[in-house]
Amino acid sequence: MGKKQASKMQIKNIADKLGLSVSTVSVVLNGRGDQVRISKETQKKVLNAAKEINYQPNIYARRLRQAANEEAPYVLALFWRRDNLNSRLGRFLEGIFQTIDLKELKIELVVQAYEPGNFMTYMDMLSSNRFSGAMICGLNEEEQKALEEREITIPIVFIGRDSQIYHSVLMDSYRTGEECAACMNLSGVKSAAFLGFEKTGRAERLMEAGFLFGCRSHDVVAKEEWNPRIEKSSYEIGYQTAKQMLSDMELPTAWLVADCRLATGIMAYCRDVGICVPKDLRIIFFENSPLLRYNRPALSSVDIPSQEMAKSALDILILAGESRMDIPIRRELLPIYQIRESSGLEQEENYK
Repeated sequence: MGKKQASKMQIKNIADKLGLSVSTVSVVLNGRGDQVRISKETQKKVLNAAKEINYQPNIYARRLRQAANEEAPYVLALFWRRDNLNSRLGRFLEGIFQTIDLKELKIELVVQAYEPGNFMTYMDMLSSNRFSGAMICGLNEEEQKALEEREITIPIVFIGRDSQIYHSVLMDSYRTGEECAACMNLSGVKSAAFLGFEKTGRAERLMEAGFLFGCRSHDVVAKEEWNPRIEKSSYEIGYQTAKQMLSDMELPTAWLVADCRLATGIMAYCRDVGICVPKDLRIIFFENSPLLRYNRPALSSVDIPSQEMAKSALDILILAGESRMDIPIRRELLPIYQIRESSGLEQEENYK
């Protein structure tokens, strides 16, 4: 039995027990008893009966109705992985605030950072009636599986991950990697590599697979052992990783780098040893930064449409709460490509 059907059955049981109509019980449980002039005594009986059977109200739908009457705001949670507290979070929040302003919504937003692999310690926040809905970014596969096995009564939207249980907003990571290969001038390139993280999610692995497949389809050699794994992003790690890769006898000359924060270190090493980008090495970075555009040469990037993801996630939470739907919504968005000199193309192009 789904959550919606179970809730209806509980309401009917309370109505039968007290000799009231289902609509009267529903109105009281949704906090509108005073508004429609139901007696305090009847309201008390309904609430006591609900407590006895551990009734779980649709908190989100109730808050939506209260918000419409300006009695209370929507209370939403945004869970964001701590090692990804970069400009992407800023753009995501900007997308939320733009939607709030455009639709004149009244929202209280709680942002909770969490350590990689440590999300389940915050499960009590989702299990309580504290929030109307939640957006979650950065889960690994184990955390997602554990969360999907729980009975959560509020709408949840996964950011960047697909789900058969909860709503999701994401982009096609495999296709993105494949198109990054197509965005490079692979003329004369014989080998390629993907620079990623040790602790990576499914989206990054799919992007890596798509990039390597795209390179191979252009007869560019791409070996798994050429793909270094780093622990985190920094100038020093970018510099040392470039040193490691470029000192190899089999030099990969086309790179897709999983984090733009490595750019300054990589480019510094290239300058130190006289490697010319894009003549000797072609690079595309994942996620965008103003530093990439103003570097010389200007650096190409493929970016997550964070603002659009935020707007879609907020729309889904509101729709899910209003309609009390059980079917998960899946919305796929296109990445943003900023094609500049470093990928080997002469003319800068920006497109989705």
